[in-house]
Amino acid sequence: MKHIKAYQLEVQQRTLWVRANGVSTLLVASDYQKDFKAAAQPLLGSEWAVVVDMRLWQMSPQQVFDLFKAVVSWSYTNQLKHVEVIKPADPLLLWQYLKATDVEQPDDVIRNFVDDEETARLHLQAAGYLTIKT
Repeated sequence: MKHIKAYQLEVQQRTLWVRANGVSTLLVASDYQKDFKAAAQPLLGSEWAVVVDMRLWQMSPQQVFDLFKAVVSWSYTNQLKHVEVIKPADPLLLWQYLKATDVEQPDDVIRNFVDDEETARLHLQAAGYLTIKT
């Protein structure tokens, strides 16, 4: 049986796409922290965006929150300027996401909560982080 990671990371133009799947344990969160920073490397040096697709995320222990907060703080320090969060259906999961990413956000960062990938793409295109695919 093939192991499926609890997250996928993909860079598209000036945007890092994060797809959360399942439960985030301490080991998963630690791996995510390293993998996220590695995936973001090509974006550093100028402003960039992230999409966090939470639709398949599941409740995770509070112990992972500090690792997630560290990733968010690192991202803001490294010129993350735009965040699109694709909301999970369960409002409790959205609340948990907010707790797991609760760090001081710079005034110039835009964060939108959307229901689908298409809306996120439209916001990113309007902000110049993605070009329109032809």
